[in-house]
Amino acid sequence: MSPVLHFYVRPSGHEGAASGHTRRKLQGKLPELQGVETELCYNVNWTAEALPSAEETKKLMWLFGCPLLLDDVARQSWLLPGSNDLLLEVGPRLNFSTPTSTNIVSVCHAAGLGPVDRVETTRRYRLSACFVWLCRLFTA
Repeated sequence: MSPVLHFYVRPSGHEGAASGHTRRKLQGKLPELQGVETELCYNVNWTAEALPSAEETKKLMWLFGCPLLLDDVARQSWLLPGSNDLLLEVGPRLNFSTPTSTNIVSVCHAAGLGPVDRVETTRRYRLSACFVWLCRLFTA
């Protein structure tokens, strides 16, 4: 089975503004919510026998990053949940390939990354709130 590689993109100023907007909308319905942070995750299906080389990893990180920001893509998540946080990931089902995936795979192949056969993007949310409230919300 092919490994799925994860590339996490740090929120830029635009995503930071979107997080603030999301937080304000959610706090209207969930006043206990203290904060919302987001990041993008590129889930890459890698079909080669070996994991990507350092050069291939560098290409993938360059493709998924913003050309105006340095070091905005990492192999580890930027969102580190605390004891009072809930981490949610929202995206397409893994058994369904999206048109966006087809386009990203074409770009990867043009860049010489033939082992990439699927790339799905998910958005990850870290919700900070009262722990008791989070438990009630997701166990009710």
